[in-house]
Amino acid sequence: MNKIILTLCLFCFSLGVRAHQPDISSTMLVDQGNNNWVLQVRAALTALEYEVETHFGKDSYATPEEFMELVLRHVKEHTSIVFNGTDAAELRNGRVKLGHESSVVFEVAGTPETLQSLMVKNTSFSEISRNQSALIVLKDGFSKDQFTLNNKNGHTVELQVNDAEFELVAAAEESNTNYLLALVGGLVLALAIGFFSLKDRLSPGDSSGLQDT
Repeated sequence: MNKIILTLCLFCFSLGVRAHQPDISSTMLVDQGNNNWVLQVRAALTALEYEVETHFGKDSYATPEEFMELVLRHVKEHTSIVFNGTDAAELRNGRVKLGHESSVVFEVAGTPETLQSLMVKNTSFSEISRNQSALIVLKDGFSKDQFTLNNKNGHTVELQVNDAEFELVAAAEESNTNYLLALVGGLVLALAIGFFSLKDRLSPGDSSGLQDT
């Protein structure tokens, strides 16, 4: 558990250096022990202001408390976590800490005892150009890898558990997609060659072609 706390502190420090960049954020899913998980989203205050005003209007809040309520609503509505393919987690008891680098924290309910796979989606900052969110899942005894949520992957990452390590499922899917594209491309090329070959055979100047009797 101490290693998780140290990793979390170092990660938060590295993000804090870039706290004024609205296109950079982090999404952290942390197992605090005894199957108690929390979700922490950290981002520049300007990014949260932009998203709230985009979705709810510039006149949607008049006090910091009203702003924080809208932040909680926005992040909750745009974040989903699914364990083992079917167990959708519920985000509860959210709280916000405002600053140049602001943080949003939720308790994660509905987590299974045995973890086989994990899907995390966070589109909270999708309206911000070139936005990307660093995803890190911290669980005692597991490797500490970092993934990226961005426009290219629809701000979604699917992970599977393999020997206490979170592995990216999308890599295999991308390989299969590339294989299918290559297969389709090969078939199209073969059909094109066959078409032009038949066209040449049917051409009037070709004695080997079919003729009317």
